[in-house]
Order: sequence, then C-alpha cells, then structure tokens
Amino acid sequence: MSVEVRTRPFRERVGLTDLLRGIRYGKHRRRVRRLAAMTPEETEQFQIERLRDIVTHAYENVELYQRLWRRAGVRPQDIRTPADIEKLPIVTKEDFRQSFPDGILSREYSSRQCYIVGTSGSTGTPVRVFLDLDKALFDFSVNLPQIMAGRRPITVVSGAKDFLLRTNIRHLFIVVDEARAYESLQSRVFPSMKHAVVNSLLSPQEHIEAINRKRPELLMTYPSVLRNICMAVRASGTAVHQPDLIMAAGEVLDEPLRKLIGRTFSAELMNVYGSTEAGFLAAECPEHCGLHLLAWKVLVELLGDDGKEVAPGRTGRVVVTDLFNRATPIIRYAGLGDYASRAVEPCRCGRASPMLARIDGRRVDSIVRPDGRILHPYHLTLALEDVPHLAKFQIRQERHDYIRVLLVKDVVAEAADVSFAQDGELGKTIVERFSRILGPQVTVELNTVTDIPVRPGSHKYATVLSLVCTD
Repeated sequence: MSVEVRTRPFRERVGLTDLLRGIRYGKHRRRVRRLAAMTPEETEQFQIERLRDIVTHAYENVELYQRLWRRAGVRPQDIRTPADIEKLPIVTKEDFRQSFPDGILSREYSSRQCYIVGTSGSTGTPVRVFLDLDKALFDFSVNLPQIMAGRRPITVVSGAKDFLLRTNIRHLFIVVDEARAYESLQSRVFPSMKHAVVNSLLSPQEHIEAINRKRPELLMTYPSVLRNICMAVRASGTAVHQPDLIMAAGEVLDEPLRKLIGRTFSAELMNVYGSTEAGFLAAECPEHCGLHLLAWKVLVELLGDDGKEVAPGRTGRVVVTDLFNRATPIIRYAGLGDYASRAVEPCRCGRASPMLARIDGRRVDSIVRPDGRILHPYHLTLALEDVPHLAKFQIRQERHDYIRVLLVKDVVAEAADVSFAQDGELGKTIVERFSRILGPQVTVELNTVTDIPVRPGSHKYATVLSLVCTD
C-alpha cells in the first residue's frame, strides 16, 4: 500500500523571513567551523579583538556597565588583553534583575528586535536577558558533537532548507518548557521549524513515552531527569528508544549516574556546560577527561575568595564573559553561581583548548563546617561514587554539626539484599568516609528512603542541601 504525501512549496512553508534568516544561519555555521579550527595563538588573538569590541560597545551603549565601570574608574582602553579583564567589576544576577529591562539593553537595539531568554528561577532568583538575532543564530550554529573531534556529527544539515524544515533532524529536549526557555528559542526565531521540547516537570513515564514517540537521534536533558528515566525503565522493564547521543546539561553529572545511564542506554554520553545567559560554554570530548571550553566564544574565569584566578586543580567561582551578545552584553558575570576547577594535565584527545576538570556545583549547595569554612559539594559526593546500587542521594546539612544523608536504593532484583543501614557494612563505610572529610565534630546520620522530593516548581532535587546560612 502506498501513501501519497503532498507538500507545499518550500517558500510557502517557511516564508521569506525564515528563508532570509536561514541564509544568515548558514553564514554563521561556516564561521563557527572556522573559529573552532583555530590554533591556540589564533584563538587568543581573536579573544583580544572580540573582548575589546564588546567592552567598548557595552561602555558606550549599556547603562548598567557605564554606571559600574565609571564608579570603578575603568575605561574601555584599559582592556587590552584577556588578563586585563580583572580590572572590570564583577556583575551579579541581582545587577541584571534590578536593571532589567532598559538598564541591560543596548541602545543600538529596541526590545522588539531582540529575544528575551530567562532562567527558571529554581534557585529563587530568576533572571532575564536580551539576545540579538545574530547571537541567536550564532548559538544555533554551535554543533557540539561535530566540534568535539571524534564523534559522528549529529544534526548536521546541508543548508537553510534542511535547517528550517527539520526533515532529517531528530532532536528531543526534555527541559523546563517555558516561553522564554533557551531551548524554545529556535521555534521563536524560525516559526516554521519543527522543534521537539518536552516539559521536564512531567513524570518519568511520560518522558519515556515521548522518547519512544519522537525516536530522537539526539536527546538533551538534565542529569536528574535522566536519572529518573533510567530508574523508571529499570523498575518497569519498559523498552526505551536508544538515541545515538545523549547530552546532559544544567546540573552536575556524577560518576554513579554515568554508570546508571550506561546500564540503561547504549548511546554515547556527552556532558555539556552552559547557561541561559551565555549559551554553551564547554563540552566533553570522547576521552571523558573533562570539558573543553569554547574559548573562541566565551572567556571563563575561576576566581577564589580573594577575587584572583585560582591555580589549575583548585576550585573557583565561575565568572563568564560572552564575546558575541551585543543586545545584553555578558561581561564578568558571576550569576551562574557555579564552582569549577581547571584541568592540570592536557587532555588525552590532543585538543589544545583550555579544559575544566569538573563542575563542582553551586555555593548555595555547599556545606558549612563548624569552623565556618565552606566545603564544596564535590568532596562529599565523591565519597558516594562507588557505593553499589545507590540510585539517588541527598546530603542535607541541618545544623553546623549535623548532616543527614538520604539514600535511595536501586530497584533491580540484584539490589534486594543491599542495605544502607547505619550499623551495616556499607553504612559504616559511608559514615567513616564522611567523618574523614567533615571531622569528628559533625554527626552523620543515614536514612534509607523511597525517593527524594524535588524543589517546588522544579524538575530537580538538591544533591547537596545546606539549611545553614552561609553569610
């Protein structure tokens, strides 16, 4: 039996605006390929040129930066190299919130010319920024699987027509499905684009149904969503479509979750790091040694408590500068709230680009020792990485001297006899590890639970949660 498929002409389906933007998109794709292929020396020179340009533009056109930089006594001509960027004051999420909209929008643009993207506010502080059209098209052109050498290109398109009609491209994003979510931006720029976004607040079973219905080649979502999908698949025995590539973004991807995903999906797993405010910042190469920074797109600083760059291997606060957005320039922005560390050794893949060894998480999720010192979450989550059949956990600091660890056991048959009881073999091992990290002044209690509640209005639960004030 044959089925006749009638389609409208290309121009009728996409419209002139979509077609013209598709042509501009093609130019950005070619530019991204050239940028990604630059040598370290060429990248550094490009950084200098872009940084000078974006700093001058922000000073002349954006009220927030004019005010902050004049107060600090800094002028654009003072910024001649990437190292000079430390002369500029740090910009916070609160600065953006208080200055929105007119104070963060460049005078070269009207709000009608731009796209607003915003964070979900799951940490209690939502923020919105403006993106100009060229910034949006440039970000669409950043094909991470293709840029990270060694991977089969995913979602590579031959031109504007394929990009707009999505005839041969299979994406599925399971993310916060809001009107201003970054992942919904493509359908706003190109109204005729076929774009699959599923709300992350749906149940794991609904996510599995969407995966099986859409049969994506590329699945992109949060690690916590992947964890719940994997647990639901393993508990129910439901068959799930196998994508070619899974990209995990937006949260810390720990080793236990990597193993759980590997037992559920045959897909290659890529850890990516990005933000709503600046787009993609870094991506993992096939060697899984860390995340390579997109140094031709962003500058990333890792700052210690003294405001200076930390040494490789040490944890610092992430401060990002976007080299491309002119509608709302992102310059020395600390609003991501993340902590990370640079790799000490070069990557085995041979790429010379700078690399993050790991993303440690947020300060708000850090532990406060009884002496007032901050302990970053990575130190504690690392102690649970090799615990067998541990599906989920939450480390809760309820007092300076008391930590409760919630543990969720895997649902597979071979985990039936596993116990996380405090007086059991595994329980004693966990408590001993925590005691070595936290010291004898802190009491650690283990509780086995059936699940861990998510934050209100969010898809995620906190892996490390401190109820102790850090200020």
